[in-house]
Amino acid sequence: MGSKTRYWFLAGLLAAILLVPPAVLAQWGGIRRGIDAARRGVQQESPSSGQQATHGVANEEVGGPGLATTTTYRNKERPFSYTIPAGWRLEAGDPTGNRPTFMKPGTTASFQFHFTQMVPSFPRKAAVDAGYKQSREEMTIGKYQSVKRRNQGNVIGWEVIETKKGGGGFQRIIWQCYDGQNYYYNFMAASEPDQFPQYRAVLQQIMDSVRFSR
Repeated sequence: MGSKTRYWFLAGLLAAILLVPPAVLAQWGGIRRGIDAARRGVQQESPSSGQQATHGVANEEVGGPGLATTTTYRNKERPFSYTIPAGWRLEAGDPTGNRPTFMKPGTTASFQFHFTQMVPSFPRKAAVDAGYKQSREEMTIGKYQSVKRRNQGNVIGWEVIETKKGGGGFQRIIWQCYDGQNYYYNFMAASEPDQFPQYRAVLQQIMDSVRFSR
C-alpha cells in the first residue's frame, strides 16, 4: 500500500476514535494498541517496491510459468478464499497464508492482501464509517473514481478505485474490511496506470472472487 493510502486509512481510524461513545473512549489503551497493530499491518509492500519492479514484469522465460489453470485458494488462518486466473504467477509469500503477491507475467498487474488482528474493543464500525466518509470526500478532489461500501455477511468495509493520478505510480482497487472477530483485511489489485484500463476487468474479477465463509 502506498504512503498516501496509509495516510487516509490512519486518518480514518483517528476520525473513528472521535466518533465513538465515551464508554469506548474509556478503553483508549486498548484502542491505541489496535491502531498500532493496524499501522504495522499496512506496511505491506506496494506494487511499486523494488522487488516487484524487478521481478513482477518478468515473462515466463525469465520468471517461470504461471498457473496452469484458474485456482481457488482457501486461507489456512482466516475463513476466506479467493481465485487467481490461469497464467498468473505467485511472486512472493504463501497463497494460503498472509501477504502473498500474485502477478501476471510480462505485466505490472498484481493482486495481494494482508490481515492483522485488532483488539476486541476496537470500534470497527466507526472505523469503516470514517474511512468511507473520508474516501467519498477524497473522490471530490480526483483521488478516486469510485467509492462504495462493501459488506459480506458480518464482514464490513469499503472499496475504492483510484484515478490515474490518485495512486501515483500505480492505480489500485482496494477493499479494506473487518470481520466479526475484529480482524482487519486489506485486499488490493493494481497495475501501472497505462495498463490499468486493459487489466481493470480481471483485477476486479479477482477482487470480487474473495469470499468469506462466516
